[in-house]
Formats: sequence, structure tokens, C-alpha cells
Amino acid sequence: MKILKPRLNVFLYGIFAGLAIAFGGLLYILSIAYIPEDSLIPAKLVGALAFPVGLLLVCYFKFNLYTGKIGMAFRNKKLDKKGLNVFEWLFWILIGNAAGAFAFGGILYAICLGLDGSSFKEAIYATGASRVMAFEWRPILEMSYKSILCGALVYISVYFFNQFKNHFAKVVGIIVPIAFFVYAGFQHCIANMFYWAASGLWNVNFFVGLLICIAGNSVGALLLDLFVKYE
Repeated sequence: MKILKPRLNVFLYGIFAGLAIAFGGLLYILSIAYIPEDSLIPAKLVGALAFPVGLLLVCYFKFNLYTGKIGMAFRNKKLDKKGLNVFEWLFWILIGNAAGAFAFGGILYAICLGLDGSSFKEAIYATGASRVMAFEWRPILEMSYKSILCGALVYISVYFFNQFKNHFAKVVGIIVPIAFFVYAGFQHCIANMFYWAASGLWNVNFFVGLLICIAGNSVGALLLDLFVKYE
């Protein structure tokens, strides 16, 4: 039990993080689906501003989000006391995130099976389709750099949240970078798990794109951490 308990805790808090990010993704989809095209504030912008709610939940409740942990993972000195090495810790976080995001997306997919023609279902499919990568060099390159930039922006958000003491500054520090990456169409691996599951878009391109996205998010966060560490 002593061996299983820390791994189970990491995994469970990873599931909660996956659910939180999926909730942010749901808010984005709802904005796209129901805000009129002639609205004063574009639907995509509203969705981008709503999506960070997911990361705010992660940070305030101290859930384990892979993209929020990977950048600073190799500076975590508490893992040895829990009997975990950094790679195992990250693995269980990522598996937990996937379980939460896929479960939320799968439930949403099942709910929408009977909603043919609805703007909500169309928004789900369009969002998922926009994140499926064709197996060609240009889409692969685009997925790579958008994932790297996303990883860097998530790192910035978590860094600001940890550095600031004022809660207003914490919230702004989360919202601005995250809303920017969502509006710009950057690729977040956990959010993509939710979008793909909700839209039912399962194919080889999905899995290849997911692996590239995970790697890109990791590289972006780790590169920025090197800059912060040695500035």
C-alpha cells in the first residue's frame, strides 16, 4: 500500500486536472456554438477568455496537470520523499489527465449522438476537426510549433500564479497567456484529448498528432524553464 498510495494520489489528481481542462474546453465550445456571429465580442474571443477557468481550477485546487508540471518537474525535490522518480511521476500525471479528459469528452459525445443538426454538436465537431493533423510535413510542422508555443504559455501562466501573492494578479496571470494561446489556435495536448473524444474523431492521424503535441508542450515548457533558471 505504501508503494501504491503516492501513485494513486498522483493519478487521481491527474484525473481531476483532466476534467478541469475539459470543462474549460466545454466553455469554449458553448461560446462558439451559441454566441451569434454578429455579436459585439466575437464568439472565439469569448471562448478564449472562458477556457482559462480550467487552469484556474487546476491551480487553486492544486491538481496535477502535465503541461503545468513538466516545465518545473526536474526541480521538484519532494518526489524522493514520496518514493517516486520524476519520469514515473509525470507518467501517472499524464495518464490521469488523459483519463479525465477522454472520459469527459466521451460522455459529451454520447450525449450529442441524438443532437444531429444542433449548433452545439456542429461546434464540437468543428473544434475537434481543427485539431486533427494530416500526416504531411506542413501540418506536422504547424502542430509542432503551435504545441511548443502553447507549452511555453502554460508555463508562464503557472509561473505567474506561483509568483504572485495577490489573487487578482494570479487570475490575470492565468487568463492572459491562456486566452492568447486559445485564440491563436495553439495546441494543448490535454484539451485536444477532450476535443477529439467529444467529436469522435479517432484515427491514426489523431494519435500521431497527440504524440507530437505532448512532445511540443513538453519542449516549450522545458525551454522556458531553462531561460528562467539561468537568467
